[in-house]
Amino acid sequence: MMLLILGKACSSLLKLTLRQERKDVMIWKDGLSALAAVLLLLISLGVGVRGQTASPLVPLEGLDPVELINGKEVGGKMAISVTRGRFQYIFASQENKAIFEKDPARYEIQLEGSCARMGRGVTGNPDLYSVYKERIYIFGSDACVLAFKSSPESYLEPAASKFAPSAEALKKGQDLITKAVEAMGGAAKVDGLVSYQEKAITKNAQGEVAGQIVVTRGFPDRYRSDRMTGANAFSSVVAPNESFILAQKQTFPMIPEQRKNVERNFKRSPLELLRARTGADFKAAVFGPGEAGIEQVAVELEGALMTLGIDPTTGRILTLSYSDRAPNHMFGNITLTYSDFRAVDGLTLPFKVTATINGSPSPPLSREVESITVNGKLDPTLFERPKTAAGG
Repeated sequence: MMLLILGKACSSLLKLTLRQERKDVMIWKDGLSALAAVLLLLISLGVGVRGQTASPLVPLEGLDPVELINGKEVGGKMAISVTRGRFQYIFASQENKAIFEKDPARYEIQLEGSCARMGRGVTGNPDLYSVYKERIYIFGSDACVLAFKSSPESYLEPAASKFAPSAEALKKGQDLITKAVEAMGGAAKVDGLVSYQEKAITKNAQGEVAGQIVVTRGFPDRYRSDRMTGANAFSSVVAPNESFILAQKQTFPMIPEQRKNVERNFKRSPLELLRARTGADFKAAVFGPGEAGIEQVAVELEGALMTLGIDPTTGRILTLSYSDRAPNHMFGNITLTYSDFRAVDGLTLPFKVTATINGSPSPPLSREVESITVNGKLDPTLFERPKTAAGG
């Protein structure tokens, strides 16, 4: 999803308002591609191309966040400040500073500074802000502000459902997960993977090839995805010691939230979930049969909830559902349906993924796999910052 989100950035006309030490710099870029606009945004917000982050930014045009939540625009004083993450909040009084420090999660910029319309993984401009239900959100462009204000609840993640299954539901869920492991090839094959690489294509609504995707995994902790759409190529890489975006022949380090987003989305696959089944942060519970008798298994992994549709007869995972942003950036229920299962070096894996959002087809999230290679030798430079790229 992160690639998709960045690939559909706010608009081709991006106005960035950069204010640090309360000095204004206005930058207009006419005719920027959506991708280039986001990359410019990353640079402008203090993310250095060599992985260095600038000193904390004074956000909100230098306004006091406590006053702002109360509907007042009051300038802060540099002598009265609190630094949280990459932002240095300034206050009109010591009293307001104390209020902020007592409950910073309420008064600070939400979503760790991500664009409230585009979502986690896309950095917001700290001077493009809006207050909604006594929370401050920032945005990547003026278009994002307008879209958010028109339907704020559509862009904010719904509250997570409580996961409190019975012991019986957990037992049934774990039994089905065990059966799914056997259906995929057995514990030795699933857990013994060293590497995985998948090459696939996406199609548009007319059935024409729209792009290519290559997903590469070096287990246990290296991730890379490469997407090409037309002349645009975009890659995201996560390795133990660094994480970065590669686009327009330049590298851009990920902020922590971007890295979390990439890791989370990699784990939304049957193979990744089954490999994670023995971890302390993995739970699976049956909550009822779905259509055609397919068992619905709720899975919680690292606090994120998903639902697997498992055929109780074969053990195959046929669907995976979760709530996330759609290509239009609004939240919806995404369901991936797996088919065309084939044998790959002792594993049985799906070669077709059909996606729907709230029941409607989603070609951008669907794919047709051309090849899968398991336990192949991976070039270590795939997970290293290119030394010849600008900013590398």
